[in-house]
Amino acid sequence: MPLWMVSIALATEPIVIGESDPDAPSLQRTEVVLSWSEVGLRPAAPESPAIGPDHFAVGPRGVSAVYDSLHKRVVVLGGASFPVAASDGLAFTAAGVLLVLDDRSRTLRAYGTNGALLDSSAYPGVVPPGGWLRVEGAVVASVDVFGNGHPLATVSANGALTAPTAPGLVPAARRVTRSGSALVVDGRTVALVEGRGGARLLGDWLVVEAMDDGAVTRSAIPLDGGETVSLPVRGRLYAPAQDIAVGPEGDLAWIDPRADGLHLVRVAP
Repeated sequence: MPLWMVSIALATEPIVIGESDPDAPSLQRTEVVLSWSEVGLRPAAPESPAIGPDHFAVGPRGVSAVYDSLHKRVVVLGGASFPVAASDGLAFTAAGVLLVLDDRSRTLRAYGTNGALLDSSAYPGVVPPGGWLRVEGAVVASVDVFGNGHPLATVSANGALTAPTAPGLVPAARRVTRSGSALVVDGRTVALVEGRGGARLLGDWLVVEAMDDGAVTRSAIPLDGGETVSLPVRGRLYAPAQDIAVGPEGDLAWIDPRADGLHLVRVAP
């Protein structure tokens, strides 16, 4: 996920952060709140940082899952909660299989939404740690900071995992590039930039974080030219490791920690 020091400036042709196209189709928004008794939160203290749910994934038909790092379990919205010793990434397949990445044991596991372990597979030591999961068709890959995929396994509709016979690098299909003041994706200027901030691709969305006069904003720009979405700023209660996800149908979703619990928000055309 390449990063640049950027800040969004107003533009006419490119999409403007914080503004929506009045002619774009409106997005359907759903929001569910998980109380802090359902997912754990440990507030910050002088001797310890705040801890809350770390990873987030969305699947087909409105299914969502978060990793509760305080209680070391996965909580599936509309499904089961089940123990997971460690999670460094979550992802759903189009068939609704939940994949859990564990960099510590170098293991990929497949679960049903009822918490049943469907299969597990060790992945090659050449895969760099710290990636996030991406599912493309039947291939599950760990994506590094440059957007390149490292295949971990193929997954069937029933969750059976098959280790890759010849692991190799899958170069990123698209990248964010900067040309002068422009952020360019697939040859199209998406936003004009100056100063400080960052941008990364997540599915068919460009997520941009910018700082202007000390105020930080985050927005998601759909690459198909639809409505720009304002995202919550990280770190008000704690900073999740991954707080934004895209579902198999391209829905954008995020988790927003608030005083009354963890808000799970999802938008779709």
